[in-house]
Amino acid sequence: MQNVTNKKSVLNDWTLFEKTWLIVSTITMIALSVIWKDSLVALISGVTGIIGVVLCAKGKISTYFFATINVALYAWLCFGNKLYGEVMLNALYFIPMNIVGFLLWNKKKDEDGNVEAKALTKKGLIMLFVGVLVAIFAYYQLLKSFGGNLQLIDTITTVTSVVALILQVLRYKEQWLIWIIVNIVSVVMWIILLPTPEGSVTMIVMWAAYLFNSIYGYINWSKLNKKLV
Repeated sequence: MQNVTNKKSVLNDWTLFEKTWLIVSTITMIALSVIWKDSLVALISGVTGIIGVVLCAKGKISTYFFATINVALYAWLCFGNKLYGEVMLNALYFIPMNIVGFLLWNKKKDEDGNVEAKALTKKGLIMLFVGVLVAIFAYYQLLKSFGGNLQLIDTITTVTSVVALILQVLRYKEQWLIWIIVNIVSVVMWIILLPTPEGSVTMIVMWAAYLFNSIYGYINWSKLNKKLV
């Protein structure tokens, strides 16, 4: 009886909008992947990615399970497309940080299982964006020496993703403002690469869904933060 009760409470925590958004985005990605005959690796990466970001927007610790599968497969796709900044980001940074995030979030959950969200001060927000711009300039110089494709776009997505994940692990709602930038630039990147690379169509759909989810994530995390004020 205890297990049944727990399952019901998990389901009751989701709004109709959240359930609909998860189902529609997943089905859309699968359908387009089949129509365009995209790769199975891209499809699995995309679907686990969608599930992961929706759970993150909900403030659920289970996001890290799906996120780890997503980034491992995404790194493989990026390697095949010579997006070396994305490869290093996902394989060497995201996977270890997912473990760190799981451990830290597990210590800061409320009684409903939602993470306790925090917010930066105005001064902290200004310092954040200045630091991001400086880091983008520095990392761009490094990637130019590697060669590869779309070096500036690759730089922007890599740097902003690093910063966004740090904010995510530390439970700051401003992570979603950075994720919005990441998602916009990533959509542009895969559109530019279309139609040659494997998995392009699925990746465009995935990042577009991420963009929508990041906007919702900021709204929901603002609500989570207000609970602590």
